[in-house]
Amino acid sequence: MSVAPAVADEAPPVDPGRDAVHQRHVRNGSVDPSAPVQASGEITIAAPPAKVWSVLSDVRNWPSIRSDIGDVAGDPEASPDAVFTWSTSGVRLTSKFGVVEPGRKLTWTTSLPGLVMAHEYRFEPDGAGGTRILCRESLWAPTVAPQIDDDELRSRIRSWLEGIKALAERS
Repeated sequence: MSVAPAVADEAPPVDPGRDAVHQRHVRNGSVDPSAPVQASGEITIAAPPAKVWSVLSDVRNWPSIRSDIGDVAGDPEASPDAVFTWSTSGVRLTSKFGVVEPGRKLTWTTSLPGLVMAHEYRFEPDGAGGTRILCRESLWAPTVAPQIDDDELRSRIRSWLEGIKALAERS
């Protein structure tokens, strides 16, 4: 007679920590491939990469990109490891830039206790004078935001991309 091994309860996920995600992934230009929630999106904007870059990389523009963002504080100039804070829907977040390649790539980490996100935005000329933005994000927040799954994150990325497009094309 054989006895099946006992199945232990699944251990709760371990918070990877903002600094670990930042150093391992964001500073190297990517998101966290092991994060439980991941999504991507892209959009084409009728503005050159330098213009689109300036819209996203200046955090003071973020409230104009999405109406639920406010209270942006910190150095508005994107530079590696520059830290800034901002709020969305009343939640205060801390972010830290990683890769800063003007007109080409921008990454940053966003965190609060129990939540770590990695963001990667790539800017490519579309061949017609515009810009194609490709965005990837990863999220670890099983206890703080368990309702955010891949589809919800994809929807939030879409709102960012549409906001960047609207601001870049009108200014």
